[in-house]
Amino acid sequence: MSEKETKPRDENSSPLISDLMLKTPAVGTGRGDLVVEPEDGGNKDSFALKLEETLRETEQAVLSLSAIANDAAQGKAWEISRRVVEGFKPVPWFIWRLSNFVLGKSGQVAEASEGLVFGMRRLLFAAASDSLLGAGEKVNDVRNALKVVKPDVIAAVSVIHAVCRRLSSRPFERIWRPIVEDALLRARIGYYVGERSASFGAGRGMLAGFSGRSGLAILISSGELEQARQTLEMLATGALIRDVGYGVYRCDPLQVSAMTLSAAGCGRDAAFGTVSYASDDPWAVAANDEQLRWLAAFSLCEAIRMGQVKEIDPKYWELMGYSEVQSREHVIAEARKLVRRGHGWTWIGGM
Repeated sequence: MSEKETKPRDENSSPLISDLMLKTPAVGTGRGDLVVEPEDGGNKDSFALKLEETLRETEQAVLSLSAIANDAAQGKAWEISRRVVEGFKPVPWFIWRLSNFVLGKSGQVAEASEGLVFGMRRLLFAAASDSLLGAGEKVNDVRNALKVVKPDVIAAVSVIHAVCRRLSSRPFERIWRPIVEDALLRARIGYYVGERSASFGAGRGMLAGFSGRSGLAILISSGELEQARQTLEMLATGALIRDVGYGVYRCDPLQVSAMTLSAAGCGRDAAFGTVSYASDDPWAVAANDEQLRWLAAFSLCEAIRMGQVKEIDPKYWELMGYSEVQSREHVIAEARKLVRRGHGWTWIGGM
């Protein structure tokens, strides 16, 4: 299902993001230092070069696809997206190291060692103490925390928190903040979507959900005041974020999300699978099983969040390990609770 199509909204779906924007006052971050950057030993400079190389390789790989290769407008949009993410720098080197080690190989989740979470102790403890991600009670020991929280979830939490931290230093918070709130809600839905698939995992599910709105937030924070105002005006009329992206920033926010996943060390399959959602023929763009799982996870998060569950292709459920109707209904029911109560992950977003 493409976002280009407008579907009726379910009665249990939450208010439009434009409604939230018009009602949400500007707020301070209230952010504690959950992450402390360790001594880099020259890693920052080498990582900056690696980031540029990775993003260019991702751009070239996407543009080599037959569905995109002859589209000059798409080529320009991908170039813009790459430059935005290069400037935004979504994650620092030590979080990239963790994410790439744990999630960098398709269809696998590697174990996270104490060395990989150095500098992230407080963030790890917060995740381990969370009622969904961890034990639901206070945890303040690294070894215990690593036992309680799955490594893919640790990586996902670190990436999402890093993006939110980066945003906190950027302008136009009044406009992008409600969008980040929505992205965090989608990330929590993504946890349920991904947890049944051992090769994909809840962590990748969280990142797929977060990607549904994080790209737009990054675009807003990286643009000019007039662009931010235009974005707010378009969203207030119920415009689709794809139309907002192209109309204001000359690229699709999902392209920015895809580049962000690549820059965060999640692998090229994550980028391809996520952006395939916006194409006319998603199944043709997603080239392997891992990309299809990313496509499925993103599509499920999007449809569930927007109250369009009747439009979900059953193949997406099956790809994520939900073959029984009862198990699918459980995910939908949990998502509806979240819509009513909120994501409850203020510690991840620093809100």
